[in-house]
Amino acid sequence: MTQDILHGIDTIVPENGLAKKLAHGKTLNIKLGFDPTAPDLHLGHAVVLRKLRDFQQAGHNIIVIIGDFTARIGDPTGRNVTRPPLTTEQVMANADTYIAQLAKVLDITKIQIRFNAEWFGKMGFDEVIKLVSNVTLGQMMQRHDFRTRYEEGRTIALHEMLYPVLQGYDSVVIDADIEIGGTDQLFNCMVGKMIQDALGCKNSQVVVCMPLLRGTDGHEKMSKSKHNYIGLTEDAENMFGKTMSIPDALLIEYLELATSYSETEKANMKAELDSGNCNPAEIKKMIARNIVTIYHDAAASEAAQLAFERKVQKKAFSDVDYQPRALAELGLTPDSTLLDACHAALPEKSRSELRRLADGGGVKINGEKVSDLNTALTQTAMPFTLQIGKRDLFRITA
Repeated sequence: MTQDILHGIDTIVPENGLAKKLAHGKTLNIKLGFDPTAPDLHLGHAVVLRKLRDFQQAGHNIIVIIGDFTARIGDPTGRNVTRPPLTTEQVMANADTYIAQLAKVLDITKIQIRFNAEWFGKMGFDEVIKLVSNVTLGQMMQRHDFRTRYEEGRTIALHEMLYPVLQGYDSVVIDADIEIGGTDQLFNCMVGKMIQDALGCKNSQVVVCMPLLRGTDGHEKMSKSKHNYIGLTEDAENMFGKTMSIPDALLIEYLELATSYSETEKANMKAELDSGNCNPAEIKKMIARNIVTIYHDAAASEAAQLAFERKVQKKAFSDVDYQPRALAELGLTPDSTLLDACHAALPEKSRSELRRLADGGGVKINGEKVSDLNTALTQTAMPFTLQIGKRDLFRITA
């Protein structure tokens, strides 16, 4: 079981700290923090969640911190500008969906879920001053994001520097033995260890960081804000199709980080790819089938593959593939533009993303490519079929 826990981890600080903690044989408090700044968890989050499940299955105590207080500041990780603040209502709505999505990977009946407004909401300003006095400006400026923004003359708001300190204090409150996150969270997690040490906590936490899964664009880490994510609650067909869209260069990465294949099965698939005697698309289908099975079931996975082969590979669309949408249902009028219609049909895609898609021939009206999305709907006879990308099909009616 110890080997299962240690497998696949990218970074452990201190290096032998996790093995030592596990060797004691006691039940450990394992911390994972989430700021509910967006409503969807994705396969990138699942890399960490699946490791958390290893700890859970070994009998350790899983404590998930929902940062309903810290989300109002916003994690500056990877940001080159100040993150816009969220309202309390937005934060809580997102938090509700997170808890349901955790059940896709973890047994949520056996985890503790804590909201950090529970302690920060009661903290007086004198206590805040006492807490932040344990951290220096020099320590905060070691953070790559802050240092880069400072050197480039970009704004760093003071409240952003409070973020790592506050989330670090979460570790003190719950007496964390281990904090787990992606490699991009190494600094934040290390501040948690530093705060524990400064406040005299014995046996401060070990930091465990998992590799980052790159998104469907093949370059950036998976992120909803970058529109390159595969959500844990997406329907089976979209989940399969998005997985099939990843570049071949990411096949090994997805095989290792996103599937449930055994080590022997992974080795065999890697050998096939290395031999050059197999079509990478077939390996990609196996990866997509496995991922959909994890978050749905085998029947949904098979149906998703058949739909993908029919729609994308054979381009054999049927009437049932087109989702009927009336203008009124979409909040549109005949004077609305095609861009308005595309955005109303797929609100998760930004208008700039839709324009780029159209420029690349990815938007079709009645089967014909359309590049000018500023065209008014009055210039298109109703009803018409709207295809956005390879898989999203709509029939728009007056």
